[in-house]
Amino acid sequence: MYKGLTNQQVQEKVSQGLTNKTDLHMTRSYEEIIRSNTLTYFNIVNAVLFVIVLITGHIKNGMFFLTIIANTMIGIYQEIKAKKLLERMEIMVATKVPVCRDEVWTEIPADDIVQDDLIRLESGMQIPADCQLLDGYLEADESVLTGESEHVSHYSGDEVSAGTICTSGSASARVVRVGKNCASARIMEEARKYSKVKSELSENLNRLLRIISVAIIPTGLILFATQYWLLGLSWQDAALKSVAAVVGMIPEGLVVLTSIALAVSTMRLSRRQVLVQDLFSIESLARVDVLCLDKTGTLTQGSMKVDRLRPLLDHTETYAKGVLCSFMAAEDKPNATSKALTEYFGKSEVFHIDSYLPFSSARKYTAAHIMGEGTFYLGAVNFLFPKGCPAANRHLREAAKEGKRILILARSAAETIPEGEIPEDLDPVAMITICDVLRDNVREIMSYFRKQDVSLKVISGDDAATVSSLALQAGIPGAEHYVDMSQAEGNMTALAERHTVFGRVTPDQKKALIEALQANGHTVAMTGDGVNDVPALKTADVGVAMAAGSSAAKDSANLVLLDNDFAHMPDIVDEGRRVINNISRAASMYLVKTVFSILLSVYVIVLRQEYPFLPVHLSLISAVGVGIPTFFLQMEPSFERVKGKFFTPAFRNAVPAAVTVFLTAIVCLLLRFIFHLPIERYYGIFVALTGFIYLYTLFRVYYPPTWIRVAVLAAMAVLLVLVLTFVPELFSVGYALQDLAAILPGIAVIPFVNAALARAYDWFRRRTSREKGVRYAEKN
Repeated sequence: MYKGLTNQQVQEKVSQGLTNKTDLHMTRSYEEIIRSNTLTYFNIVNAVLFVIVLITGHIKNGMFFLTIIANTMIGIYQEIKAKKLLERMEIMVATKVPVCRDEVWTEIPADDIVQDDLIRLESGMQIPADCQLLDGYLEADESVLTGESEHVSHYSGDEVSAGTICTSGSASARVVRVGKNCASARIMEEARKYSKVKSELSENLNRLLRIISVAIIPTGLILFATQYWLLGLSWQDAALKSVAAVVGMIPEGLVVLTSIALAVSTMRLSRRQVLVQDLFSIESLARVDVLCLDKTGTLTQGSMKVDRLRPLLDHTETYAKGVLCSFMAAEDKPNATSKALTEYFGKSEVFHIDSYLPFSSARKYTAAHIMGEGTFYLGAVNFLFPKGCPAANRHLREAAKEGKRILILARSAAETIPEGEIPEDLDPVAMITICDVLRDNVREIMSYFRKQDVSLKVISGDDAATVSSLALQAGIPGAEHYVDMSQAEGNMTALAERHTVFGRVTPDQKKALIEALQANGHTVAMTGDGVNDVPALKTADVGVAMAAGSSAAKDSANLVLLDNDFAHMPDIVDEGRRVINNISRAASMYLVKTVFSILLSVYVIVLRQEYPFLPVHLSLISAVGVGIPTFFLQMEPSFERVKGKFFTPAFRNAVPAAVTVFLTAIVCLLLRFIFHLPIERYYGIFVALTGFIYLYTLFRVYYPPTWIRVAVLAAMAVLLVLVLTFVPELFSVGYALQDLAAILPGIAVIPFVNAALARAYDWFRRRTSREKGVRYAEKN
């Protein structure tokens, strides 16, 4: 009998590199964090622009680079802070494997396994390395290797592959290959990795940055040529004007703000005992409109109790109890159901079980052969008696109405347990009624989701009528619309929309239901804790697992509830909405500068005009109108469900404001030439009006007003006035009293111009959408 390794042998294996360590990490290394925040394309461009400003000798125009440094340092600090927190939390949910060393069994992280270790494989575990079974029996889901969802049986002497999931049974095994030496190393790496969330925010942001990154260098060179050779400006002035245009086009703060907001959101969730395994899953949370719930651990507390035992036909209660006691004695990896049965019946070998088939969520039953008595089955009545069980039908209907679960103990004369088949001579022995205990606050949680316009679906392996009754008690709307998936026929997409409760669902059907909801345009979150939930958790837009659940479920989920408390779900959804809504609002403000800089660049190149801004002007406007206010307003509550494209509302606010700045620039240039204004006074009027446009846009973007919004807006207005009044020279502006004759009417007119442009933008969008719809209809 193999007894495993000694600690000395383990150290030798470690020195030889025969460990199971992988390169999979939820967070980046410190070096990667610093490099990714520092050596970005836009940081390098800004550094070059800063050097150009230094060469011109007008150092104050390099003020924009202080913002770049601050953004970079804040980004590094917040990401490192989030990394330390996530790594501490990761330890709490790390997969632990029972291993025997020096003939003592203990649990260690899967990464610490070495070749030739003696380990114990159990139901719910993702197999950490290639192993050879020494004793016991396992059923494994090998879909990550073969693409097939069938569960494969393994016996003593068989090899099982890393990355597959043990769905039933338990066995001792010797590790034969570890880490990258595993036969399925590449596939295992993908299988163990958490599901990467599709992020519209990330995709749209990257697309915008790619477009801008391609445009800024040629635009800057053309601008310099126009200002220097065609307008005859000095090379220093031409360089400063070109730098101003390029700096204006780069929404550098938006990238940093997004990273910081997601990192801070991760830390806020951690205080609620929620581990975020993918930052961009927070965005998907904000878009969730369907939440799929597993009954156990979500609607219920996860604990069960046996209500009663009812003998059937001519069997006695004593006989049924003896068989059930023997079943419990044979069960070495109890789940919630078997724990309830053990608590009620106890465990003792009343009858000798010589072969045992552990419970599997795929087949919904367990079986055992008792010498001289036959083969007994314990499981769901629909699976053991698919054509119905007349002896129990009346009792089943009564129990289902009361929201109770039913297990059937049945007997066959067969001397062996047929694999994957139900004997035809199966007779019922007894019916066990089990009660689930609802969570104390479940009705409040369901009420929250109902108010938030999030549809609820309950997907369970239990009897559909029983689950429906519990869902009604929990206050889930439409819970009376249930379907038994073991007998369901028809289109899965229609079933998913029509029903609220799904009973007798297999793991593959859970996944299919998630896919059907997604095909209907829904953003779906799924909660689960068992190995049977893994396919659905990986398929859902956001998978949420319980820390007490199976290791496979935790590895597959995007979020893990460390205290196993489903009551955190409203907080999680609120957090997702808050961070994405606030990023969207902040994006509006950052994009104003990008859009008007592009418009002004095209204007001055085509009409051969002088660029109306200096870099120092943009530093002031960006700080007062965007950087400072969005930093404080980023943490504000904002719990509306996110709908549509991320940049659609952002551009809806940004474009009218940007065009208003563009038109203001043209008007100010006319005033300059008509009244022969000195350049500093022209800058003063234009900067003052542009600052007001930003403050007005800030008011519109963060409407309706709250006390914090009013306070921030007022503070920024006072700061702008103080800077322009007391230190105008620092920002290359100047004023005379008569300039108020241009500034005050401009301030009065700007809101009306902005409103007219917003209506024009909406009209253009609607017309474009209608034309696209007509073309699509004609094409199809």
